[in-house]
Amino acid sequence: MKSIILFLCVSFMGIFIFSCQEIYEIDAIEGNWKVTSMKDVAEFEEGPSFLINLKTMKIAGFSGCNRFFGTVKLDKKNKLTFENMGGTRKMCGNFKVENMFITLISEVEAFKFNKSKLQFLSESGDVLMTMKVTEVE
Repeated sequence: MKSIILFLCVSFMGIFIFSCQEIYEIDAIEGNWKVTSMKDVAEFEEGPSFLINLKTMKIAGFSGCNRFFGTVKLDKKNKLTFENMGGTRKMCGNFKVENMFITLISEVEAFKFNKSKLQFLSESGDVLMTMKVTEVE
């Protein structure tokens, strides 16, 4: 009888601990992020940056030339997508970084943390972009 009770207590503690970790990861994506790499490109003159607000389920930021905005769709299994994306249409000299960012953010299907950095992943699990926490500019 004691072993059954001990087993149940340990099981519930394990479930509680893993549930809290999952909630922490979801909550941790809220904030200001600066893109440090996209696919194989890791050097930007002025890289994209954005704010994820989980209270309003919105994303907004700078895509390399223009401002962008959209909605965040998120579930407890680290699945993440961005919908209803829009942005300004300012003319800039080099659209390479911005075009890559806009293309890749539409392909995001999940996220993960890797050594205090946030990574957006494709449906197949490939890393699309990596970000670090940044201060509001």
